[in-house]
Amino acid sequence: MARQHPTDIEGAALTWCLDLDWGGRTYRLSTQPVDLTLPSGAVVAYQDGLSEPSVIDAVSRQGVQESDTVPLAVLLDGVDVAQQIARGYRLEQARGHLFAVFTDAQTGAPRQDYDRRFRYLTGRLSRPVYADPSRPVGFLSFTLDASASDDNAYMIDESASINPITHPNAPSASTGKVYPTVIGTPGVFRKSDGTLGGTSGSPAYFILDAGTDDRLLIAGHGVQAVTVTVYDADGLSDTFTVEQTTDGLGRLYSYVNIHSGSIDKASAEYWVSWTNGGGITSPFSGGTLEGLGSVCAWALLRSSLAVDVDRWLIEAATLDRVKVATYLNTPTLTPMSLVTRLLEPVQTEVRTGPDGLYPQPRLLNTASAEGLQLIIEGPDMEPSGPMITRTTLADVINRCSIRFAPRAATGDFKRSVTIQADPDPADLEAFPDEYAEISVNRWTTSTAAEVVQSEIIELDWIYDDSSAALIARERVQVLGFGYAERDYTAHRSYGWLHPGVQVRWESATLHRTYLATVLERSWNGISWDLVIAFDDDPIRGSSTKIPGV
Repeated sequence: MARQHPTDIEGAALTWCLDLDWGGRTYRLSTQPVDLTLPSGAVVAYQDGLSEPSVIDAVSRQGVQESDTVPLAVLLDGVDVAQQIARGYRLEQARGHLFAVFTDAQTGAPRQDYDRRFRYLTGRLSRPVYADPSRPVGFLSFTLDASASDDNAYMIDESASINPITHPNAPSASTGKVYPTVIGTPGVFRKSDGTLGGTSGSPAYFILDAGTDDRLLIAGHGVQAVTVTVYDADGLSDTFTVEQTTDGLGRLYSYVNIHSGSIDKASAEYWVSWTNGGGITSPFSGGTLEGLGSVCAWALLRSSLAVDVDRWLIEAATLDRVKVATYLNTPTLTPMSLVTRLLEPVQTEVRTGPDGLYPQPRLLNTASAEGLQLIIEGPDMEPSGPMITRTTLADVINRCSIRFAPRAATGDFKRSVTIQADPDPADLEAFPDEYAEISVNRWTTSTAAEVVQSEIIELDWIYDDSSAALIARERVQVLGFGYAERDYTAHRSYGWLHPGVQVRWESATLHRTYLATVLERSWNGISWDLVIAFDDDPIRGSSTKIPGV
């Protein structure tokens, strides 16, 4: 829901509307009758046949929102729902679009046209209930569901594999192997002393042995790399020029000819390190696809789910600080499963909006929050409960180690990075951090027993040390400190404060301005009930005190 113009709000009521597409017809229903003007200039009437929505929307502190749902009930005037279903109009095929408009509280006249509606949720009908003998035949209740877990698309085409049609001369040991999709530069990393290192990053498969043409397939697509380093099963390596051609189905793939190289031509397996250029090309930049936000957007373009690509590209500057390097060769991997895996350790939530899935990265300190909207406590935004601290000592993490740069051939990791309170001259992979130090000091009650609580994370899709360190630092910054929640009652104009939104929150009752996150909102028929999380930024907290308080 977007922010409203003052003329839309004064003396206005919030009217909910539903476009219900079912059986080749669009039913237009609302909580009170209202006529809305479409972009074409046509006026459409929304009939009083929609119950007041039970809008309860919430987020976790991080992760992927599995679904966004709203229970609804409608009355379809002149329609026998059971009869329509008996005629073959299945409710499983129906779609709904829920939105709201401001209307004049006295006359019911709309303050907005259809184009300026506040879009809330678009999805399918779930768990429908009908043919209730105590209700009219046109009564129907259901849950409008925009689920992020119903992705039925796959990252890799089922025909992208080695078989007698695609590669008739391939040895039997290669038959059935799935073409690797290569992202970034797997196998290339920087050692703790700063020098470059290389290891097995993605598999390669023998597809042709024809005299001087000993061909290994290295990717099921065109690549940015000019040359790559190939390892045999004994660890011998050599560098080869990358070439491209098409398989028996006309699919482009990348390969190297190892005939003139020093590695074993009869090795049981081969592995590639992408030492001179990356894998698949980014559809957004034309260079190597490797930034986390760009990889997620690229993956979701293949999804069967609705995706707000523009939002992903807007947030790419933040998410692309993390570089992805990996390969995909699991035929059943869905785009949403890949995105969930990549975003799990980072401070970003995936939300379902009116235009589809979009990212909601978290700002982590007040210094980076100056451009956020300022909310001021007052008559339109009143606290309705106390501050409740949600963090216990068991939740605290102030030392984070990340293992990364996997050796694809064996699964072990070549590098690690640790973010902790104190420097350790003996450990070249451990780095002191101000937030970690403050967290240790804050939770420690005795100098004889410092509170240092650690976590170890293994990330098999990262080879870049800066990316690993960034993830570790942000996890310490978030998990090393507590946060508190407080309930608020907000004027109906604050519907744009949907869960996940971050704002600056000026509170006279708390005597400071916080970096705050909306965790939950619910519509009570008159106003919004909100749950707000207040984050603690111990380094910059003093700068957010309200002057004179």
